[in-house]
Amino acid sequence: MKPATRATDFESSLASSLPKTHALLNSSNLTLHPAVSCVVLHGSRGLAGGYRPDSDIDLSLHVDLSEGIAASELPVLLREVLETTLRNWRSSIEADLAAIFDIRNCRLKCFDRTSWDAQLCATGGIDCFGLYKIQKGFNGFVNNAGVQVELMYPCLKIWQRRND
Repeated sequence: MKPATRATDFESSLASSLPKTHALLNSSNLTLHPAVSCVVLHGSRGLAGGYRPDSDIDLSLHVDLSEGIAASELPVLLREVLETTLRNWRSSIEADLAAIFDIRNCRLKCFDRTSWDAQLCATGGIDCFGLYKIQKGFNGFVNNAGVQVELMYPCLKIWQRRND
């Protein structure tokens, strides 16, 4: 497997629309496991705006499972994905991370947009992707929690793995 990647080649829309968040991410040592295919920014440090100085930064790390993985190995991989980023994170601003992955064969194309479009989602956008979190005493899958994609907007894809 490839080594972890330090994300430095952010999408140009991040710097132009959110210069302070761009600067924060540039200085944070955002490091990604090789299974991460893209990163999406949500919340107050994203396009929603209105963050407080102590606000965390909400990032969804999209995990590519295209190479196939046994169900028993999935939690190990997802924990490694999140721990890679958390272990390397260098900022006083806390990173609130979610490892997400495709479970409906939709390629998570709804996260390529900044605003919700119900026509993109044949399932209604509720609990339609796999979600794994490590946060304040909880670690594991978030299942059947009623997670609504529509409420995650506005969002912004800030980094995507380049095929070299």
